[in-house]
Amino acid sequence: MARNLAVGTVVFGGVTLLGAPLGLLWWLIAPRPEATVTSQGLAPHPVTQTWFAVDGRYSVMMLAAGLVTGYLCYLAQQYVSRRHWLDLRLPTLIGLAAGTLAGSFVAWGVGVGLDARAAAEALLLAGPGDVVRTGLTLRSHSAPLLWPFSAVLQYGLFDAINMWQEERSGDPGGQETPRPGAAAGGTARPGGGA
Repeated sequence: MARNLAVGTVVFGGVTLLGAPLGLLWWLIAPRPEATVTSQGLAPHPVTQTWFAVDGRYSVMMLAAGLVTGYLCYLAQQYVSRRHWLDLRLPTLIGLAAGTLAGSFVAWGVGVGLDARAAAEALLLAGPGDVVRTGLTLRSHSAPLLWPFSAVLQYGLFDAINMWQEERSGDPGGQETPRPGAAAGGTARPGGGA
C-alpha cells in the first residue's frame, strides 16, 4: 500500500509540474484579443476568431500533452513493473489522471497570470473608446479536461493492447515467472540480481 501511494504521488507531482511550462508555452503562442474600453470597463467581448484561437491553442496543447504523458507514464510503469515484478498500473493511472487535471489548471493559471499585470496596466492607461489588447483568458471551461481525457485514453489503450498480446501469447498478467525462492513481496529481479 505504501509503495502504491508513493508511486501515485510521484506520478501526480511530476505530471502536475509539467503544467508550468505548458502555461508558459500557451502564453507565448496564443494571440491576444482586443476589446473596447468603456466608462464601465471593457465592453462585452465579441466572439471573434481570435477568441477561438486562444481556446484552440490551449486545447490542442492539452490533447498533445495527454498523448505524450499517457504514453510515457505507461512505458515507465511497464519498465518498473517488469523489473521488480510489481503491478503498478492502477497507482500510475490514478496519479496520471489526478496530475493531468491539476496540471491543466496550473497551465491555465500560469498563462493567465503572466498576462494579468500587463492587461491591467493597459486598461488603466486607456480612455473610453480606446481599443486595447486583453490578457489571456480561457472561455472554454471544459478545455482543462482534455489533458486528463487524452492521457487516460492513451494509457488505457496501451494497457488494453498489452493485455491482448499477453492473452495471445499465453502469459496472463504479463509478468515473468519468479524464480523459486524469490521474495514473497515480488521484489526479486530477473537473473537473481547478478
